[in-house]
Amino acid sequence: MKKKLTIIIAVISLLALMVVSLVACSRATTQGQLANFLVDHGQEVFVYDVKNAATNETGTYTVTVTKHAANSAVDCPDPIANVEAGVLVESHLVMGSVEYQTGCYFNIVSGTSLMTPAYTYRIQKENGNETFRMKGNYTGAVFKFEKVIDGKVSTGAFKLSGTYFDNNEFHQSLRTVTTFSTNFNFSYSVPLVSPNESSAVTLSASCSRTAKVKTAYTATLADAEDGVECYNVHVARSTKVAGLAQSLYYAKNPMKAGNSTLTMTHVLVKFYEPYITESGEKSEIEYALKTAEIH
Repeated sequence: MKKKLTIIIAVISLLALMVVSLVACSRATTQGQLANFLVDHGQEVFVYDVKNAATNETGTYTVTVTKHAANSAVDCPDPIANVEAGVLVESHLVMGSVEYQTGCYFNIVSGTSLMTPAYTYRIQKENGNETFRMKGNYTGAVFKFEKVIDGKVSTGAFKLSGTYFDNNEFHQSLRTVTTFSTNFNFSYSVPLVSPNESSAVTLSASCSRTAKVKTAYTATLADAEDGVECYNVHVARSTKVAGLAQSLYYAKNPMKAGNSTLTMTHVLVKFYEPYITESGEKSEIEYALKTAEIH
């Protein structure tokens, strides 16, 4: 089980993940103003089939995006009262005996900024036992955190600069960018707090092509027999993992939910996370959309 845990931690630390889900920009910049994609509905739930190419191990990854009114109470992961109007993005990855729970609460509007991260957390477990817990909050561009590793507590803080996203849920954040295109290219920073690292890191996101993508979910859509047209976005860390990049496929056009006539914007249909195996070879973990629902 330790080997599996090491692999998944490497994938998560690679791009300060995980695995994706909503984040925020410090201000409207040249890459476009971020938009609230829960305007006409209150919640989206996505379930992905997960497969490790090197080991053939499979798992499930679930992302839940929920809108909250001002003065609501949310769990992130501890109860937080009287939040500003916003969106809570949570994810749950299960691979064998290992699981990850992450979340981030975003204020829809904060001053002149949209979708700004406010609170975040990550919990890692092995065989049901918690091995790592992190919770943090943003005060402007300053990120403060507390992490617990095998019962030992430590705290810290550091400042982010320019455009910044939350490290736990940036995949979903990218859905809110309004200027997706085949010449999409920008850099942003994220606070990375893992068992072995606590620092601000720079990531770059770029898109130069579109591609048709098929998954178990797209196969259920009447108008997508040959797949869904997607923007292929590459996200890479500027240092430490040169040559490795996540490959993400965002639906170019609005997609219908499986249980509703309403549509969802820039759905993350499939993505790949690269990592280096213990033998030094490159491999990847695939996430393919299985179900998508609106509630």
